[in-house]
Amino acid sequence: MLKQSGLLAIGALLLAGCASKQPTHSLVTPPPPQIDQTQQNSMAPADQDSGAFVPAQSAAPAADGNTARIQECRKELDAMQSYSKASYDAYLAEFQKVGAQTNKYLQIKGGISSDINDLAMPRYQFQIRELCFRIKTRLTQLIIRQS
Repeated sequence: MLKQSGLLAIGALLLAGCASKQPTHSLVTPPPPQIDQTQQNSMAPADQDSGAFVPAQSAAPAADGNTARIQECRKELDAMQSYSKASYDAYLAEFQKVGAQTNKYLQIKGGISSDINDLAMPRYQFQIRELCFRIKTRLTQLIIRQS
């Protein structure tokens, strides 16, 4: 019960920050963005060999910034492997888990109401950002300790 009320409080705070913003988009659906072949290849739902998570192209218009952030996070995770295999393995497993959960949500996102999406999307975005922050922090600690 406490966990649910905490999630609701976080959701309300996140939505409250959006309440004062005016929509900057038209009510008319814009044409899909032009994507060159290199961008299209880098936006696959998951890289099966490396376990890399990259949001699907249909995620959101703001996914371009998130995609770059996630790719940077993945590079930092890969760099961690040369400093601590144990840390790398632990964070890789978590990275893959978060990626699988997010991809599952993105597959059904179009079929659920905007009310549910407005509550669920920030949760997944926070999960990814928080994990990437912890990866960055751990990599920094490992680099500093070695010097």
